[in-house]
Amino acid sequence: MTFPLLFLDELKGFYKSKVMIFLWIGMPLMTVLFHLWAPDTGPGLPFTMVSSLLVSSIGGTLAAVMLSVSIINEKTNHMYDLFLIRPIKRWQLLVSKFLAVYTCIVVASSLAVLLGMGIDYGSGKILAETVLTSAIQSFVINLSMLAVASTAGVLTGVIAPSILVGVILVIYGANQISVIPLIPNIINTTNPVFFTIVLGTALSCALLLISLYLFNKKQF
Repeated sequence: MTFPLLFLDELKGFYKSKVMIFLWIGMPLMTVLFHLWAPDTGPGLPFTMVSSLLVSSIGGTLAAVMLSVSIINEKTNHMYDLFLIRPIKRWQLLVSKFLAVYTCIVVASSLAVLLGMGIDYGSGKILAETVLTSAIQSFVINLSMLAVASTAGVLTGVIAPSILVGVILVIYGANQISVIPLIPNIINTTNPVFFTIVLGTALSCALLLISLYLFNKKQF
């Protein structure tokens, strides 16, 4: 089985899951409900940014849980024993799973961010240029946080001995790590979007490489 086929197989499994269907509907719905509950996000704070942070936090946590639970289940059921007798490299198993979940969660988050952008534009409180700039910044932050949360979920799945331990590690570990890409925006650095991309990419690659190293050391 080639890597593209393995990725498509993982993608098919995840996007048909009830959790992912809920995210594709639920995350945009949360954006609308949050706007109705708190329509005034304050001066200088576009709703696009608020909705992006909301869905990044929730979506990132769910993505990490899905990845960790999936990997732990496959380890427990000795699924990798069957895979590794075929000409499939170990890194392909984890990377394809990460990319499949990340793709699905990005689609759900993008819908929510676009909806937040539409709410900002329709409110008439800020200029269209400001809405577009805010949407780009929010989308970059969104992608970075989701990537970090997803790779942290992969690492959790590799090291956790059980689903319960994996979920606890995700909630109290991966969820906190995913906010690190926000640091450039919090401290008001120059060109925060660039540093967010760099920080999110570097941290995601580091977590994924550690996961691959530990996974290669495991005996199946």
